[in-house]
Amino acid sequence: MHAAPAFRMDDQAELAAFIEGRHFGTLVVGGPNGPQAAHVPMLVNRDADGRAISLECHVARNNPVAAIAASGVKALAIFNGADAYVTPSLYLSKREHGKVVPTWNYIAVEVTGDVVAFNDAASLLAQIQRMTDVMEQPAAAPWKVSDAPEAYIAQMLGAITGLRITISAIEGVRKISQNKTAGDFAGVLNGFTHSNDPGARELAAEMNKSDIAKKVS
Repeated sequence: MHAAPAFRMDDQAELAAFIEGRHFGTLVVGGPNGPQAAHVPMLVNRDADGRAISLECHVARNNPVAAIAASGVKALAIFNGADAYVTPSLYLSKREHGKVVPTWNYIAVEVTGDVVAFNDAASLLAQIQRMTDVMEQPAAAPWKVSDAPEAYIAQMLGAITGLRITISAIEGVRKISQNKTAGDFAGVLNGFTHSNDPGARELAAEMNKSDIAKKVS
């Protein structure tokens, strides 16, 4: 992942927490016919010390990603956070000297590692039970896998392939105008705070957590 030093996220715990907060990502693998991607929810597996060591997900058995993963390849998992266009009109420096151009603010995390496929029913059942429990947490009446008929779940398990990505690296970018002057940062923060774009407002919340926001408030 290319990331300018000003925007790079280095805290591994923070990066893993970001993935767990987003859940949904894009898994990319390289096959004989070029790259293939699957858009799937993923779980983070941690070791005894709490470090993120692997990701888990599943795809339909007839998804090309399943066959490619079974051959043993490296994978890239991409998790996108909020993003928003930054108009130069938000910058104080536009009025001072005009030497400004548009850009895009965003947050993204990438995971690279070796991927393996598995189809045994016990491992698949354990994965979907855990994934269901995680995703159902906000529900008033959480659904459980055991709520469905056992034979039906067995049929569903036969239609998917589990994937596990052993993490070799986690990298992230948080680009929230932190490389700008205090005046320009304040202009973007104000514009994003009052924007009709939900992504811009989400980025404003991230900007408010930064040290620069404390200085311009």
